[in-house]
Amino acid sequence: MAITKRTVDALTYSRAGKGAQYLWDTNPQGFGVRVYPSDEKSFVITYRTSTGTKRFYTLGKYGHLTVKQARDLAREKLAEIHQGKDPQRERQDQRSVATFDELADVYLEEFKARKRSWKDDKQRLRDHLCPVLGPKKLTEITLRELQPLHQAIHTKVSVYTANRCAALMKHMFNMAVRWEMIEKSPAANLKLFKEPEGRDIALRPDEVGKLWHACEEDGNPHAAALFKLCICTGRRVGEWLNAKWSDLDLDHNMLTIPLAKANERQYVMLTDPAMQILGSLPRIANNPYIIAGNAPGKPLQTYFKAWKRVFNRADLDRDYFPPHGLRHSYASMLVQENVPLTTVGVLLGHKNASTTQRYAHYQPEYLRQAAQTFDNVIPLRSKQDDDQKEDDHNRNQDRK
Repeated sequence: MAITKRTVDALTYSRAGKGAQYLWDTNPQGFGVRVYPSDEKSFVITYRTSTGTKRFYTLGKYGHLTVKQARDLAREKLAEIHQGKDPQRERQDQRSVATFDELADVYLEEFKARKRSWKDDKQRLRDHLCPVLGPKKLTEITLRELQPLHQAIHTKVSVYTANRCAALMKHMFNMAVRWEMIEKSPAANLKLFKEPEGRDIALRPDEVGKLWHACEEDGNPHAAALFKLCICTGRRVGEWLNAKWSDLDLDHNMLTIPLAKANERQYVMLTDPAMQILGSLPRIANNPYIIAGNAPGKPLQTYFKAWKRVFNRADLDRDYFPPHGLRHSYASMLVQENVPLTTVGVLLGHKNASTTQRYAHYQPEYLRQAAQTFDNVIPLRSKQDDDQKEDDHNRNQDRK
């Protein structure tokens, strides 16, 4: 019989048991309606695979699909079956595909012990990527939806955050290919935004003094110590946050950084001001960290709030200055005092000497004198200058 809206509406479950009850149509052959004991109804098709296996494929629920929509979809699927496809098998395969959330769990577990940016990756996944991509199957994710996501992060946060998220997606999908979770990466052709040239941010000596005094007036001694130690050592905020009392060598005024950003052990020479800060800092029981936080056994967690507080108290004539700028200020002042760039690089923990070159322009007179050395060794003059010099010499000889 022909399936119509009237026949579907009138259909009720009448079997004694709980087995399936169907109403079949002949146009197309294999199209039908299944009714459940709850009287819920779904459109289905039945077919045989190329090997003769009989299968049922659910098209959708009645109410979500009209009879006409279901009939058109049935014809479409039956045409695919005629071409050798097996939609039920494809659906089963698709259900076994991992979601982005599941990939994120596997990725974070795999790289927890061997990727320095692991905490940053976890935060980017939590705040930017998983809320959008989380429940999606990996095979459903396309470049077409990754590009708007990349743009949205750029608009909402910054170009830098957007590009770090894009790089993370590229790495995650590449690993998914390697782990045979997908055949190819949807992020392979995702283009990163061009980032502005790095800003040359540094404080003047008087501004550093204001920040120092603002730290001394802060109510959190560990937050104040964090910023003061960054000021007088030039080391990264994260390095001091991860520093433990056991890393200190008080006999040699030195801090050991077990694993710096350059993936190697580094040593920080501590000046008298740094040692005074450490000597006056209270140690928290059962907390191994120098810059201790409120959570038991953990370092300070919310230093940005403290930094904003200190920065506002310093009343600098700047809209904003990031904590990482203290490192640039340290380097620029050393270079202005003619400390060799290679030495500054060692103090900062730069693995690549080219990283320190950004501070070369703070030594204009030193560089000018160095450049003049070549001319002192090999004077380069035009022929006109040499002729004039010879004429002056001859005139002097005539006078004698």
